Amino acid sequence: MFNDEVVRHYQQFLDNRRRLRPAGEYRTPTRTEWGEFEEHFDTRKVELGTCGRPYASDCRHEHACIRCPVLRVNPQMAFRLEEIETDLIARRARAEAEGWLGEIEGIDLTLRLLRQKQVEARRLADMPRTVDLGIPVVAPRGSQ
Repeated sequence: MFNDEVVRHYQQFLDNRRRLRPAGEYRTPTRTEWGEFEEHFDTRKVELGTCGRPYASDCRHEHACIRCPVLRVNPQMAFRLEEIETDLIARRARAEAEGWLGEIEGIDLTLRLLRQKQVEARRLADMPRTVDLGIPVVAPRGSQ
């Protein structure tokens, strides 16, 4: 439950912010605009989970999802992370045998970030699927 004063201040902030912004920014989107917005979320589904980059933004990591901080790994895909790790370890061994120092450096970075994703996937897998937050109740003004 939120402190009533915090909620009031936040609502005041939003009201003031809206007064400062052009009214046109608060218009109802067209069907086309809404369709594009919904499509944005459909195209964020990737093999390992969901890409969390903001609406209408490009992929700064050129779809190297393992290295991307906004990839949200689906815990059910943890097995896939293990397969990728196994492949990267084999690639690193080959790069080491061939003396490909730049390749080794890149693989080491990818392995480090992949292992962080594995930890995150395990953490998410251990979390309850849903949390009942109950029905919020707004207390009348002035009551605590």
